[in-house]
Amino acid sequence: MAKKTVTVLSAGIICFLIVACIHFFSSTDTEQILIKVKKGDSFTSVAMRLKGNKLIHSKDLFLGVVKLTKSQNKLKAGVYSFSKKDGMFKILKNLKNGSKNTLRFTVPEGNNIKQVADIVAQTIDIDKEKFVKIAQDKNLEGYLMPETYFVVPGETEEDIIKMMGDEFNKKIMPEMYERAKEMNVAFKDIVIMASIIEKETVAREERQMIAAVFYNRLKKRIRLQSCATVLYAMGVNKAKLTIEDTKFDSPYNTYRHFGLPPGPICNPGIESIKAALYPTSTRSLFFVSDGNGRHLFAKNLVEHKQNRQKVNLKKKEQKN
Repeated sequence: MAKKTVTVLSAGIICFLIVACIHFFSSTDTEQILIKVKKGDSFTSVAMRLKGNKLIHSKDLFLGVVKLTKSQNKLKAGVYSFSKKDGMFKILKNLKNGSKNTLRFTVPEGNNIKQVADIVAQTIDIDKEKFVKIAQDKNLEGYLMPETYFVVPGETEEDIIKMMGDEFNKKIMPEMYERAKEMNVAFKDIVIMASIIEKETVAREERQMIAAVFYNRLKKRIRLQSCATVLYAMGVNKAKLTIEDTKFDSPYNTYRHFGLPPGPICNPGIESIKAALYPTSTRSLFFVSDGNGRHLFAKNLVEHKQNRQKVNLKKKEQKN
């Protein structure tokens, strides 16, 4: 009896698939519809979009085929061009193979708006000056989330800026805003702090420590003295500041002005934002680069001077 039931069900599924195939392959509608699949999207969400655009007849049937063909983890991000005549099997095959229509660019953490425009322009034809103006007019420095993006030719500066801003809003969870409230810090200041952290260290494990140092300095009314803020103010990139550089007249110069700069100095990644929200517990007030991508931390000026001497001695030894 059980075997008979299974046989009947199997026959029913096969008949349904045959009818569905006839329906799809007999379609003569060749209008191309773009379906964007983002990194992290599921077949369920994609199936809903396909059904909404009438590219498939049944969401459940499509997901059933996905399961039967063990394709659940084979969905590739991209921008796809489908028509109703393609049918669900061809659509599924393309979604697994990847899109040929997609342009891809990656924005690393720590780039400012102008640098982001340069990166985007290497992949898609945009007006860099227009991109920068739109982003700056909307005060989006700090809010263009670093990530790998998939776009189609012809997308505008506004489209790409909105996409990056949407990615920021997607990654910032409600609990992050709640955490900022617990700290009694405006979220815009969290982003500013995160942007400084991003530029001050490349070591993930140091970010929370760097954040703690800056917060400690703010509490003690000590200027942040971040070289990264001066470089942003000057609009240059150099390995070391001169004494004259630290006198550069700008509200972003944290050698001259107490507190955070008026805005972010780059677009930080999510890890730096988390570090700004969850600094480690330390009494350190100073740090100096050890010359190898890490930093030496100190609780007072005496320790800081000793650390600087260690670094300078090490540099001399390496030269000899």
